[in-house]
Amino acid sequence: MVVFLSNLNAQDEGSNIVFNRFYVGVKAGYGTVDFESTDLSIKDFAERTYLNLSYGIVAGFKITGKLSVQAEGSYAQYSANKILYDHIYSENNPLLASYSSSSTIDHIDMDLFYVDIPVILRYSLSDNDFAPYVYAGANWAINMTGYTTIVRAITDFQGTIYREFNDDITAQIQYNEIAPIVGAGLSLNIGRFSVFGDARIKYGLMNLSNVQNSLGFTNNALWLSAGLTFSF
Repeated sequence: MVVFLSNLNAQDEGSNIVFNRFYVGVKAGYGTVDFESTDLSIKDFAERTYLNLSYGIVAGFKITGKLSVQAEGSYAQYSANKILYDHIYSENNPLLASYSSSSTIDHIDMDLFYVDIPVILRYSLSDNDFAPYVYAGANWAINMTGYTTIVRAITDFQGTIYREFNDDITAQIQYNEIAPIVGAGLSLNIGRFSVFGDARIKYGLMNLSNVQNSLGFTNNALWLSAGLTFSF
């Protein structure tokens, strides 16, 4: 009986050692996004935007004291201003038709919303409570919804007014995107809690357009994030 209970206690201690390597948390981020055309002679598909938000959860496992594997799940917005709309609309699309010289397309903006699932390998540069870290991995983005805001200029004898129309373009965007990511940050450890902040670069390689034409675009982003984790 003594040997049996000793074995059970040893197994529990071993399980606790493994369980204590896990951590979970929450995070929020602010991003700047740059869409580029796949046509190198054009380069910019849209103007860079500076108001993109994300929020989600974090879960990780400490392989060693300094090395961890981490996965996240975030809901993120990627917006673009004044897009080249011929990349996702055909030339004869009725939404773009000018019914008279007084009604023309001024510009078109775009908003895409994704569930981002990054998986990274993270390395801490210090064992202290205040520790910088670096990481690299890949981001799997799932297209949830997308729409354009078509801004039409209407001119009459009183001047020019602008009217907006939203068009659902979810089906015109690829459902999946996988992109490499790299980043660095700082972590402040307070007991089992850790407060962190970091900067991450996502480099888009895949054409996001689901329209069958010769044009396409990629998505590059810089994210600044902060969050809180709890270690078991």
